[in-house]
Amino acid sequence: MDPDFLHHLVHPVYKTPLQYDEAGRQLYDPIHTDRFDIKDNVPVLLTEDEETALTTTDLHEAAGSVFHYKEHYQHDAETYNYFKENTHPVEREEHNRVHEYILSEIPGDAQWILDVGCGGGWLATALKGKKKSVISMDISDINPIKAVRTISYASHYGLVADVYELPVKAASIDCIIASEIIEHVPDPKRFLSALYTAIKPGGKIIVTTPYNERIPESLCIHCNHLTPHNAHLHSFTEKSIEKYLPENTKSHATTVFNNKILVRLGIQRIMGFLPTGVYKVFDKLANAATKKRAYRLMLVIEK
Repeated sequence: MDPDFLHHLVHPVYKTPLQYDEAGRQLYDPIHTDRFDIKDNVPVLLTEDEETALTTTDLHEAAGSVFHYKEHYQHDAETYNYFKENTHPVEREEHNRVHEYILSEIPGDAQWILDVGCGGGWLATALKGKKKSVISMDISDINPIKAVRTISYASHYGLVADVYELPVKAASIDCIIASEIIEHVPDPKRFLSALYTAIKPGGKIIVTTPYNERIPESLCIHCNHLTPHNAHLHSFTEKSIEKYLPENTKSHATTVFNNKILVRLGIQRIMGFLPTGVYKVFDKLANAATKKRAYRLMLVIEK
């Protein structure tokens, strides 16, 4: 276990430091005697319990159902291959621009970067060779393990954890990325507050999410209830997302980007050769002309 990585990890509930048991290949808390497994060199810092407040949303209350989100996203990673290349040229270019927007916001001096909901590990791939330490984190054990196995370098670490019980030392991370995650979580305000606690003063949280999304619903063949597409539970605009900001937020900014006209007509793909900065100018003008008809919203929080 890398001591620098271990230094950033704490008990998910009590936030006490963890120690490494080399013989048992586990992390443990000597104060509370809790032990956590390490699976394929990736710590699994999950508890078994879920808070009642986090097992429901307005959508679930309307359906009379309960949201076991830890179990749901384990099954999600088992079913959907996040490492499979997207072969649809328009979708691929749109996703690439999302990644470029995120990368352009990462501070140059950021050393420790936490990728929340790492998926296929695109961030670890993009930052390989950049002399930065990347923690690929997911609530499933599949994606982080596969990410560190397939994107292997000394400063890339995997972590299985729940943001609501974030096992990361307070004020220890320089930059946190949460791309296309906040629309899936039961409590966006607690989600952002947990991330805010983990970043250092002067650090930055970068969040992207679908912009002003109309979430369609379909009848589930298993439970016979309406279910939202893509497991999206929330939709955000520049104004609506502000109510979820942590109470002591120093500063924040929102950006609407990836104009729908540029994407749908394939213009974005044609402009794929343009540097990120130049593309941003065209994208901004298109959003202004079409009254912000865009696919993505970026929220940047600074501490």
